[in-house]
Amino acid sequence: MNYKAVLADLRAHLPPDASGGAAGVRRGSLRWLEGEMRARGTGAAAVRNIIYRDIGTSADRETLRAILTELAAEVGRPLPATPTAPAPAPTPLPAELELLGRSKKRAYRQFLAGVRAGRCPRLIVTGRAGAGKTVLLDSLDFALREAGLPVKRLFLSGDVSGLLGLGAAPGTAYAQLAAAQSEAARRQLPASGTLLVRVTDDLNFAASSPRSTEGSAISPARWAVEHLLNAAPPGLAVLLALEDAAPADLRSPSPGVPPPETIALHPPTPAEARGYLMARLGVPRAEAELLVAETGRHLDRLSLLVRLRGGEAGADTPALLADPDIRGLAGATAALAACTPHLSSASWPPELLRAALRRELRQLPPHARALLAGSDALGWTPTPALRAAWTGVEPADRAGAVGRLAGLLSGEGRPVRLAALAALEDWPALAAQVRAQPDDARWLPPLWPAIRHGAVGEIRDELAGAVVRHFAGRGDYHDARLRDALFTLLEAAQPPVRAWARVKLAESSLEAGNMTAAAEQLAHPEVCAALSAPSPARDPWTVAACADALLVRAALARWGGDLEAATYAVSDPRVAVGGPRAGLWRGLIAKDAGRWDEALCALASVPVSSPLLSARARYQEGDLRLRLGQPATALEALRDAAARLEAAGAGAEECARVLTRSATALRRLGKVQEAQVTLDRALALLPPDPRRHADHVPRARLLSEGIPVLLALGRPDDALMASIQALALLAGRSARPAEVRYRQRRTRYRVALAYLTRGLGGAYLQPLLSPAVDHPDLQRARALLDDLIAQQRPGSPGKGSDRDGILLFDMYLSRALADPDPAAALDLVDRALALAAHPYEQAQARAMRAEVQVRAGSPADALAELNRAHALMRRVQPGLGDAPDPGLQAQLLTLEGAVTLGDGAQTLDWLRVSLADPALAPFRAGVWRALGRVLEEHGQGWTLLRSMYGVRADALAHLRPGDALWLLEMGGGGMA
Repeated sequence: MNYKAVLADLRAHLPPDASGGAAGVRRGSLRWLEGEMRARGTGAAAVRNIIYRDIGTSADRETLRAILTELAAEVGRPLPATPTAPAPAPTPLPAELELLGRSKKRAYRQFLAGVRAGRCPRLIVTGRAGAGKTVLLDSLDFALREAGLPVKRLFLSGDVSGLLGLGAAPGTAYAQLAAAQSEAARRQLPASGTLLVRVTDDLNFAASSPRSTEGSAISPARWAVEHLLNAAPPGLAVLLALEDAAPADLRSPSPGVPPPETIALHPPTPAEARGYLMARLGVPRAEAELLVAETGRHLDRLSLLVRLRGGEAGADTPALLADPDIRGLAGATAALAACTPHLSSASWPPELLRAALRRELRQLPPHARALLAGSDALGWTPTPALRAAWTGVEPADRAGAVGRLAGLLSGEGRPVRLAALAALEDWPALAAQVRAQPDDARWLPPLWPAIRHGAVGEIRDELAGAVVRHFAGRGDYHDARLRDALFTLLEAAQPPVRAWARVKLAESSLEAGNMTAAAEQLAHPEVCAALSAPSPARDPWTVAACADALLVRAALARWGGDLEAATYAVSDPRVAVGGPRAGLWRGLIAKDAGRWDEALCALASVPVSSPLLSARARYQEGDLRLRLGQPATALEALRDAAARLEAAGAGAEECARVLTRSATALRRLGKVQEAQVTLDRALALLPPDPRRHADHVPRARLLSEGIPVLLALGRPDDALMASIQALALLAGRSARPAEVRYRQRRTRYRVALAYLTRGLGGAYLQPLLSPAVDHPDLQRARALLDDLIAQQRPGSPGKGSDRDGILLFDMYLSRALADPDPAAALDLVDRALALAAHPYEQAQARAMRAEVQVRAGSPADALAELNRAHALMRRVQPGLGDAPDPGLQAQLLTLEGAVTLGDGAQTLDWLRVSLADPALAPFRAGVWRALGRVLEEHGQGWTLLRSMYGVRADALAHLRPGDALWLLEMGGGGMA
């Protein structure tokens, strides 16, 4: 039937508005036909192949004809008559045989018809590899099992002594070997049903040649004919598939029975193979020709390629692994899967796949490449068929690939090398690798169970120590693998190893806030012995235990507010072996002690070769620079810290903490929208944890730190909601009670900030001016702040820490801003000024003092304070190219403008030039709004505006003077 002409005729008679099942798909269109074919279990690609190329299986043609018949009935048009057949149409051939060669079709039909008719046919098919023997056997196997007929298959290749259960010992006489081989073959013959046998030309029995019944050596083909075909019982149908040519003197298996027929199979012709791929895969001719060239017209590979690329289930594992290319790929990828536990998904970069395969993926034939999905850019992922084949991989194939992976030394290969060494149980090499690259310990945790049960003695201690150092470096002391490694060390034979483990236990207690337990661990006799050991006698474990113990001492002293003792501990020469970690702690303690230059120098000494520690040093540097009034430089350091933490595989909590501090730096720079985005990223790293006993402090900290960002966006109600959530999380039990108490105080302070912001009537973004009249929200803010200030006084142990002093300083300034009474506000500012520890804090206090003096009507005193603040701001950035804190600078400009507003146009011109700095762009509108408020309080607003802006000001006469000022300066209302 001419499908193309029939389809054109039916389309012409369909109504114009005929539509199919999917929106926008017209009935009778190619897309509609493809959908109908797909719905009936047929490949959609068959439609275009049949209509335009006249290529397709009988089953596909029949399905398409049935669809067109239904369409013809719908429009009342007849279809061309189907050629009549004298008998029912035979069962459709499998596609591989339908499109590929007469000999295979004849063998399939002839043998299947004989078995179905109840006869016991005997057939031999021959052909080289790729001629289609396996495809023919697969097709017959499927058809017979579908019909409920019993089938047995044998694949006789290579040494078959094990498969056939041959037990002859070496040196056995040939006659005995022949008898044993004959008996082994006889045991494989069923009494009835069908036997499908494939025999390769390398068939042997434990390196012994196949033997005839007389004992002489014969070819595998003749052996199969003699011992399987001719020896088969009368009720058994047999098909032999041979690579060798069939013996020329084939005899009848019994009197009166003709000898078996032999059918020679040939590889598909280029045209057959091309048509097969075009029909089954729907690929264009050029791609089909390329695939045919790459597969070498090998029918087994062609059919496997079609099944895999067509999304059908792959062949069974033995059939897959019979192919040498697939066997190599399966061994390589099985090894790669075992050696990449650090990857979140089995998606391998091309360099890893190349190392495992020992060649490029593109060098594999298409049927093997089809077992992998992906690309070089996205990585390669095993298909389900390949994963299933891993179970049948020979140990030698897997071990060879693991050995190749163990040779990787750089980049993506380092974690794979570690896993490969563990798989090979080469513990000395694994320990040497971690010793040479200490940061590689981050990939040890998934390997720890194997290390725990495989390594022994000093090597196991060394690897356990690396696992402990990895988790301790992340601050993750509760991981089950750390605890197991730690207790492994506590059971070590050497006292110095146990001493070091006890110091790490002290660190875990310190992290949990249990200072008493930490001190008790340091007082253990084994730790004391390590600390008192003479220098010549100290081994590496003792040296490490001393350095770490001194750092724990420093941390305990720092927590107790004894910075002198903490400084003494980190200055001990024995701490020097602590390397980057010692430098980090020296920087932390100098930072707390107010020795800023020393702190920055110590933090800068942490090398980038320690990614995790250098990231923490950069975080501490960013935090310090933010405190010192250098937000732009701080943001640079914090962003660098975030990138290093991610590269080093740091935990979510630590990454979130750095992102949150980056959001604070962005807010201080006036980039509040970007700050909110960064804060949202941090919160996404620590989603709500519904577990009752989970540690909720980290998320509470993020919510609390985000409150000023919400206030800077002018969202005080959302800020109050965030504070409620944070305080609820902090109300639960925690292993860090001191941290919880501090976070509660700081969150309550931010609740007061929310009320202060709402009482001021704007966003929490400088410039900030105190209101002229009181407000209920301001009253609530003052009550909260007074309560917090009364609870927190500097000087007492644990409460007089550096961060508590900073919090008290901030609370005094906020309390002054919330108080409309200038005298009371001035007293509060003076208290803050007494706490100021560096020029930036002094500049903040002086700016606030100037604001109070403006309110008090003392412009001269205000200008004096502003001059002091400007001088202090020049000291904030010694030797740095960074601009001063733009928010504080905007505050100072606003106050100076307010004091000198009586100068009229001169002040406005000066202020406009000063605000041209790009860093001040986020604060300009706030400056003009604040100055507009002062302008209105002077009562001469419109006079000044008209003198400055002329008719442009008259166009805004319906507005308040303050609104007109900021609109004119910011280019609003068409006034640009």
